[in-house]
Amino acid sequence: MNELKQGRRILTKISLAINIVFICGTIFIAYRFYPKIKSNFFPNKQEITAIQEAKLKDTDTIPTVFYDASEFEIIGQLPNTKTYIRLPDNAEKIVREPVWKLSKNSAGISVRFSSNSSKIKIRWTLNSNSNATNQTPIASKGFDLYAYVESKWQFVGVAQPKGTIQNEATVIVGMEAKNREYLLNLPLYNGISSLEIGIDKGTSIDKPTQKIIDTSSPIVFYGTSITQGASASRPGLTYAALLERHFNKEVINLGFSGNGRFEKEIGKYFMTSKPSVIVLDCTPNSPADTIRKNLPELLDYILSLNDTIPIILVESIMRDFAFFKKDDKTVFGTISFINEQNKALKDVYEKKSKTNKNIIYVSNHNLVGQDHEATIDGTHFNDLGHYRAYERLRQEIEKYLLK
Repeated sequence: MNELKQGRRILTKISLAINIVFICGTIFIAYRFYPKIKSNFFPNKQEITAIQEAKLKDTDTIPTVFYDASEFEIIGQLPNTKTYIRLPDNAEKIVREPVWKLSKNSAGISVRFSSNSSKIKIRWTLNSNSNATNQTPIASKGFDLYAYVESKWQFVGVAQPKGTIQNEATVIVGMEAKNREYLLNLPLYNGISSLEIGIDKGTSIDKPTQKIIDTSSPIVFYGTSITQGASASRPGLTYAALLERHFNKEVINLGFSGNGRFEKEIGKYFMTSKPSVIVLDCTPNSPADTIRKNLPELLDYILSLNDTIPIILVESIMRDFAFFKKDDKTVFGTISFINEQNKALKDVYEKKSKTNKNIIYVSNHNLVGQDHEATIDGTHFNDLGHYRAYERLRQEIEKYLLK
């Protein structure tokens, strides 16, 4: 028995020795004969130094001076509103409380400015530190920046929030120091009480030097959480923001999460902006009976002020989870419930369009595609969904803006 145990110990030691030799041999062969593997696992001092030097060149060594963003051009707001808020003060006692609270979210509001700085920083104070679970922090409470390059808006970078009320972030450093036109998109699902733009000391920042975005008669969007921006990955990728940059025409975003109800009270405010086109995308939040009651009143009010304005009515998409729910037209989100919503919208459209040909109907067919890949949670558009909605709505809006 002792001899058997001793034999096992010897075999174990031999096996361990063989494994050690094999591992060492493998490392030696890889190091000796495969330069790519060698450089990946054992970078030499020269390579490390070159990487460090390259990173140092991209760091910010110039002092930063911050300027109050409200001194520049603010777009995406209705007349008589406070900076970075979407409805005027007197709306607090007129609209429903959830709508008033959501109006303090800065969705669709942007700052236009010009600068010759080699860097752009953002410093801001949020109204709260909340973040919806189906949204990125950048979309909900951060910023993205565009520059006007060769007659189009090009994405530059983002200001990422730090998870605090007070935030400071670098969008970009190391640019060639020349004058550029910028568009800074504000958070979609949070409000801000202060906003500053930081540039190199000794460089300039000012109001836009070019009138790129027409602010004389905006496109107004009145809708739901999707209109407000859920769930694009950053503020500039909502369908409303994409349309603003495509047409170079100011957009007013009156998306109110869970509270788009075709209410005439909202129409009274957005009509003060003298819109060129109105897109009504409230169907997903409105039961059929709400649509039949509220939409005719809203349309009558709009047309009483301007009976030639294009009004686009948008159906609710068929939510992805509806295909798996037990069908019941009394249960929100089922196929029959959504069909009832869209039928109510169609009925109002057919009645009103008999006397006004500027009312346009957009069905949910191919609004965001038929592959069920356009939402983040079965309801709210991801970036693909927003882009597809942008393409579909662009076709309708172009018919009127290009006349």
